[in-house]
Amino acid sequence: MNFTVRTEYALRALHEVLSGNGKPVNRKQISANQNISEHYLEKICLDLKKNNILISKMGPGGGFTISREPGSISFWEIYKAVDLQNGEFMTCYPGIKGVCELHDKCQVKDIWRRFNQKLIESMSNITLADIT
Repeated sequence: MNFTVRTEYALRALHEVLSGNGKPVNRKQISANQNISEHYLEKICLDLKKNNILISKMGPGGGFTISREPGSISFWEIYKAVDLQNGEFMTCYPGIKGVCELHDKCQVKDIWRRFNQKLIESMSNITLADIT
């Protein structure tokens, strides 16, 4: 599993949106307050919107709001939206790309599978409500 700055920025942007108390928070405001490039932030917000985490409102007074209660949006869901490439989660040891050549005869893959399950479980138990 690779956590990148996209996950960090998504969490910071979501925190900023939550601070709007239900009123739309625009991208310029998030960018300025969280010191995130507006262009980069746009891509992250688009991924969050596609994954039903953010709602966007166009026009004057527009911006982003959270799509549902913060307690129902998990860290796992946020990570999947912005950082999980090709919908694939780690299937082998960290850092391997694709399928390991030893996968069929590997004696330790079950350790990584169990690790992944626990990690997903832990990430699923952390919600946006925890950062407010």
